[in-house]
This record gives sequence, C-alpha cells and structure tokens, in this order.
Amino acid sequence: MAIQVAFDGQPGDEKVNAAVPAVRAAAAASLQGTDLTSELTGNAAIQVDTTSAFDHADSIITIATVILIVVLLGLIFRSPLISIIPIIVIGIVLQVVTGITAALADGFDFEVSTSLQSILVVVLFGIGTDYIVFLLFRYRESVRGGRSHDESLVFAATVVGKVVGSSALTVIGAFAALLLARLGSLSTLAPGLIVAVAVMLITTLTLIPAVFALLGKHLFWPLGAGQNSARSPFAAIGEYTARRPALVAGGVAVVLIILTVFSTGFKPTYNTLAELPSDTPAQQAFNTMSVSFPPGTLSPTQVYVVGTAPLDPASLAPLSAALAAVPGVASVTPPKPSQDGTAALINVILEADPFANEAIDLVEGPVRAAAHGAVPGADVYVGGQTSTFVDVRAQLHSDTRLVFPVAAVIIFLILGLLLTSLLAPLNLVVCVGLTFAATLGAVVLVFLDGVGYSGVDFTIPIVLYLFVVAIGTDYNILIAARLHEEFRNGHRPREAVRIAIANDAPTVAAAGVILAFTFASLMLTGIANLVELGFGVAVGIAIAAFGMAPLLVPALSALQGRAFWWPTKVSPRAPASAQAPPPPTAAPAQP
Repeated sequence: MAIQVAFDGQPGDEKVNAAVPAVRAAAAASLQGTDLTSELTGNAAIQVDTTSAFDHADSIITIATVILIVVLLGLIFRSPLISIIPIIVIGIVLQVVTGITAALADGFDFEVSTSLQSILVVVLFGIGTDYIVFLLFRYRESVRGGRSHDESLVFAATVVGKVVGSSALTVIGAFAALLLARLGSLSTLAPGLIVAVAVMLITTLTLIPAVFALLGKHLFWPLGAGQNSARSPFAAIGEYTARRPALVAGGVAVVLIILTVFSTGFKPTYNTLAELPSDTPAQQAFNTMSVSFPPGTLSPTQVYVVGTAPLDPASLAPLSAALAAVPGVASVTPPKPSQDGTAALINVILEADPFANEAIDLVEGPVRAAAHGAVPGADVYVGGQTSTFVDVRAQLHSDTRLVFPVAAVIIFLILGLLLTSLLAPLNLVVCVGLTFAATLGAVVLVFLDGVGYSGVDFTIPIVLYLFVVAIGTDYNILIAARLHEEFRNGHRPREAVRIAIANDAPTVAAAGVILAFTFASLMLTGIANLVELGFGVAVGIAIAAFGMAPLLVPALSALQGRAFWWPTKVSPRAPASAQAPPPPTAAPAQP
C-alpha cells in the first residue's frame, strides 16, 4: 500500500527537512506490534538523505585527504615539519573560506551548493599543497645550488610567486566562468571556489614564506635539504625530449587521442537518487515501491491547467484522454480543481523511473505535446521533477556552450600575460583541451564500458572541464614559465627544454601525485557523482602531470623553436641574478 504525504513547503525547506524524520518515526511507531513496515521516499526524503550522505562524505574526504598529504609530503621531503605545516595552514584557510563564503551568501543573498563543502576540501588541500610544493622545490633547489637559506627563500618566493599568482588567477578565472551558468547547481559552486583560491593565493605569498623564514634550515630537519645527485630519470627524460621532440609529442598525442575517441560515447544521467549509496533510506523505499507500483509513482508529472474563469470539467476530459494515450504513461489521475475553479491539477504517472533519460525524453516530447493546447482558452503547464530535468538538460547544453569558451579565453589571456607570447599560450590551451577530452574518455571507458553504469552524472563534463583545465594548467604554467625563463636567459629552445624538465618535472610529478590522490579520496564516499568526479579529476591531473606538462608542452616548444615564444626576444646572456641551471652532466635529486 502506498500513502502520499503532502508537506507544507518545498523540499529543502527547513521545516520540511525537519518533518521527514518525524514522518518516518511516526509511521514506524504506528506499525509497532504488526507484521508491517514503513518506508518513506519522494523528493523531500531524497533531499534530506542527500544532505546526510554529503555530510558523511565530508568527514571521509577530510580524513583521507589529511592522511594522504601527510604521508606523501613526508616521503617526498623526508621532513616531519613539511608534512604537518601544510595541513595546519590549509586547515585554517578552510575555516576562513567557509566563514567568508557564509558571510557573502548572507550579505548578497545567494545559495551555496550542497556539494560545495566536499569539493572545497579537496580543492583547498589540493591546490594549497601544489603551491607549497612549488615553493619548496625551488627553495630546496636553490639551497642545494649553494645559496643561503634566506637568499634561496627570497629567490624562490620571487620566481614561484609569479607562477603561483598566474596559476591561481587561471583557476579563479575558470571558476568565475561558472557565474555565467544559469543552472543553480553550477553557479552556486563559483563563489566559494573563487574565495578559496583567492585566500589560498594570499596565504601562499605571505604566511607560508614567513613560516619558512622563521624555521630557516630547521624546515628540512632532520636530513637537511640534501645534495644534487649526479643523475635522475628526469634528466634523462629532458635530454631525450630535447633530442627527439617529434617522437615524444607524437607518442603522447596518440595516447590522448585514443582516449578522446571514447568521450564520444558519453551518456548523461539525471538520476540523482540512484547516485546515492544503495543503503540510503529513500533509495531502499523506492526499490520496495517500484516492485508493486509503476516507478513513476515516486514523482508524478504534474499538468496544470490555468484559466481566466472557472473551468468547465468537460473541457478537461480531452486533455486527460490525450495524456492517458501517450505510450509510456501508466495512469492519469482525475483533474483536481482549485478552490475557485479557475485551475486544475492532473497527475501523470509514468511507467519509467521519473529520473531516467527515458522518462525525461517522454515528458519533453509526447507528454508536453499532448498537454499544450489541449484546453482551448486556458494555459496548460507541465511540471514536476521529470519536467524540471527536461529544462535542466536544455539549460546545461546552453551553459556548456557559454562556459567552455569563456574559461578558455580567460586562461589564454592570463597565460599570454605571464609568458609574453601568443603562440605559447595557444599551445597550452589546446593541450589542456585535449587533456579534458582524454579525461572524459577515460571516465566513459571506466564507468560506462567497464563498470556498466547506465550513465555518468550530467554535471561531470562541465565540472571536470573546469577542474582539469584550471587546476591541471598549474603544471603547464610551471613548466612553461621555466622554459620561458631559460629561453630569456639565452638558452636555445632545446637546451631550455632539457633544463626545464630536469629541474621542474620532479616538482610537477610530486605535486601531481599529491593532487591526484587528494581528488581520488572522493571515490571513498560511495556517492556516484563524487566517485566519478574524483576518478576523472585524478586521471586528468595524472595526464597533466606526467604527460602534458613534462613531455608534450616541452616537446612542442622544441619543435616550434623561437616561434613558440614570439614576440619574446632572447637576452644576449643570462643575467647574473638568474638561478644557474645544472651542468649537462648533473641533475637535481629525485624528490
């Protein structure tokens, strides 16, 4: 038996959220001592269970992220202080960002996405650790080169500060493009993410160097900064890439293009209920109900008839008949008039799951076609959750066509200012675009072709694009900035490639491993859209850190030579203040 409960408010309202557990408790209490059990599902129950699932996910993500960063930083730098400092500082930043975002939401009256906190944790710990690692590697490289700790820190903060600033502005610009989206699930992510990156940038340029300066040589306790080793794999990779750039670029491109082919098989899903863990009460209740009732009972499609005068009940009969004749409609309830008789409500029960693509297609086409114009002299509207997803799907396509190019233009302009070049930033934008396409292909390959999901969450492409393009660009910026620096110091393009890979590829590899594992922690939540996002971003970061930044970008700069940096001109000799590159037979120690 199914009993419908009408709440006094909308799903998500505070009083409705409070009423859901009360209804569950009252139903269970009324059936005590009998063989009957009760379960509650529907839009309100789904909203409450979704919030609860994300709250639980936040705890898992935070714990996993902290453990990963402590362990990975400890292995890379062999210093307990370096393992702990980022966690403490970024933890403080997270609290500050949460407070600022809440204050801005109250002050400017905008909503904050329910998934923001989960994403905020990995974004802050991910990019925050990235920026700190960038600074640490250049600081340690300078110390190993013979400079004092104070001189090395000033030099590292100056050189890396420009890279971090450009990287952060790139991320902020990409996230700002989300503000143009009309979908609330996307636009409500933007303010918090922008605040997070901005605060982390300020912290990296001020508090972090100050803490390092106070600690001095003790920062690398107990083993110290170490010495340059005679040889490292990155030095060999740099030499090979400088000698055979076409082979390297072609090899990376082939792999990415193969993955990109799979992206054409992307199929979205709007089934937010099915994405929750299988033990979610609303999901279990729906599974029970769908055994005995049409799945569309979960969320009927509502047809509203509105007139300027009391409606003639006989005029509604053709509408009900037309709706009932639509293939895929299980049943149509009799029209329920409003108190003044000028409006009527007809509930349409679909045979399919109301969140499934099949139901969305049905409502978008035959149901709306049967409803519109069926009652002369009155307006007919098709509402309900399924109809909402019809509009969401259409708006998502529109937002994607707007956000993607705007984010690309913003990134191009920032890279152009950093590198004082036109061709170099164009190369980087094309590379990160290819990275995104390959990443989406990997998601399709794993979740659709491998695991057998019916679809991938509809928000994944646009969110994945922003994360992979914006955050993954960090590594391209670091390598490109070093290539630019060495080129301006008078080195030939291929020699600049060798130096940049030998010195900065270890930084990119270390930061990429940390960031990839940080986002991969989302896969521990059991929430399908977070699992897909965590996997996708982790793969995208891995592609950027191990294929794009250390291989493809340097190889392209070697192939294009001086044209890559046009209109930058080469200095006649390296300035005395520049950090001397390692000699051809030496390379920095592995992380």
